[in-house]
Amino acid sequence: MPEQQYTKLQVGTPFELFKGRNMYGQTGCLIEQLADGGFCLVVYMDNMTIGEFMALREEKIHVRVIKETDDFVLTLLKYGKTPLIFELCFDATLYKDERRGVFSKSNMLTIIGVESNTNTIKTLRMVSMPLKLHNTFIKAWNLALTREGFSEKYNAWINDLDSRYSVIDLWKMGDGYGQMGQQE
Repeated sequence: MPEQQYTKLQVGTPFELFKGRNMYGQTGCLIEQLADGGFCLVVYMDNMTIGEFMALREEKIHVRVIKETDDFVLTLLKYGKTPLIFELCFDATLYKDERRGVFSKSNMLTIIGVESNTNTIKTLRMVSMPLKLHNTFIKAWNLALTREGFSEKYNAWINDLDSRYSVIDLWKMGDGYGQMGQQE
């Protein structure tokens, strides 16, 4: 049985989960699948304000989805009534280790808010994905695993959307999928 690796996450400590990724001074998010089937969302922000910190920690997280095909899915998260909207791009075909294909095991999402100028964890939050979102992910990612050249096509689709629309426009275009923590 392979040895499991654990990373301690604690507010106020350096963020060391994704070694080798330089997020210094940037704002955005990354979603990664964990070995247990759950997911980790890192929201990194430069010069995070108190309002942004509070939104990441406490605001309702609204979910919208844009689907081009059953396997081309772009998820958008909006924190409460704030202007904080993030795109969640996820390519299941990139996993070549034990995480490949275990995304159906869990709908739990650990959200880590990181001040990117200092690489410091500012907030931690755990939520469940709405069932509709998780089921959409399972279907999309299973299809993606069977498609030849999926990564290149998916990235081209995301880049095309980003070149033509602002994140606010994308949010308006998306279909409502509920809120994080919602059972349905």
